[in-house]
Amino acid sequence: MKNSKAFYPKPVLCHVAHALNPGGTERLVCELARAFKDKFEVIVVTLEEPGAWGLSLRAQNIPVYPLFREPGIDLNVIWDMCRIFKRHRVNIVHAHQYSPFFYAGLTKLFYPRVKLIFHEHGRHYPETVKPLKNFFNRLLLAPLANDIVAVSCEVRERLAKYEGLNPQKIKVIYNGIPMPARLAPEERKTLRKEFGFSEDDFIVATVGRFDPIKNLPMLLKAIALARKKNKNIKGLLIGDGPEFSKLKNLAKDLGLENVVLFTGFRKDATRIVQLADVFVLSSFSEGTSLALLEAMACGLPAVVTAVGGNPEIVIDGITGVLVPSEDHVRLAAAFLLLAENPRLCEEMAKASRKRFEENFVFEKMVASFESLYQGLLAPNHLLTGTLKARRC
Repeated sequence: MKNSKAFYPKPVLCHVAHALNPGGTERLVCELARAFKDKFEVIVVTLEEPGAWGLSLRAQNIPVYPLFREPGIDLNVIWDMCRIFKRHRVNIVHAHQYSPFFYAGLTKLFYPRVKLIFHEHGRHYPETVKPLKNFFNRLLLAPLANDIVAVSCEVRERLAKYEGLNPQKIKVIYNGIPMPARLAPEERKTLRKEFGFSEDDFIVATVGRFDPIKNLPMLLKAIALARKKNKNIKGLLIGDGPEFSKLKNLAKDLGLENVVLFTGFRKDATRIVQLADVFVLSSFSEGTSLALLEAMACGLPAVVTAVGGNPEIVIDGITGVLVPSEDHVRLAAAFLLLAENPRLCEEMAKASRKRFEENFVFEKMVASFESLYQGLLAPNHLLTGTLKARRC
């Protein structure tokens, strides 16, 4: 890599992420990079490969530097990241999730001029308290962060419990997404027919990566149970991932192979999900799900497990239904309730869209980060601070 320094008329913002393959966090990184392209010189560093979306950013003249991290703690990542920061004279580093924060924090020891943001999007499940790690975080990493951001109050609490961070210093900025295009009623009818569903079918759908943390077996079991009382209930699973084959086999074992449609990964997932009647998240853990926000924006009521940030997004009985984690019986009951009460379903759909418009639009999230960035660039940042931590 060349050692010559680049000089820019605008401040330089660097996002650091694991990789930029399709996923919720990765999508948000790309959206933020594009959103601030006019006000900052934006670059992106990935710990692993650039990913499909990283290549897309490059096509939009946003540099993406993959570091191809080796397993374990790879010290070469720190030196490579430091060279990138120096070459571009980076002002602000926005590290998404813990590992990128870990490496960006250690890099800051060698290039202290940068302002560092740790942005936590979600947590692993299950988690255990590791006292030695918490001590390391409090002693070294936390002081290196100028700001710490969580996507929900629940994520903030878990950062405090499992990472040993001070919750009073963690700001909550909810995710936001651009308003998606909505299907007209006739388009929706055509789409349902195209995918093999009838107007009488009550379709429950989910979108996302088929990962164990999403607990999709719970969703399939709930559909099978609900269908014992209402044969119109069918499923639509949009996405791909390591659990795909396992879920297809489970659907067959449950007798759902002809009533649950697996689409695989779809770039037009936001369009397809609108043929459904209800959006579902059966996850063990969530941050602030972008797929959930999209469903709300499209006017779908949501049935979600009461985990992570879900209860902060879905108002039980108003915009959707909250059910306990790992309780497929309660999930099936929620499907039956909405399938048999179309008026309630319609009221929840309207309330869901209204809640999205008031709280989770993309512009609101961007404004929050712009305030954060500008505060970090101000010389008196450490005296005045920027956003106050959200009270939960």
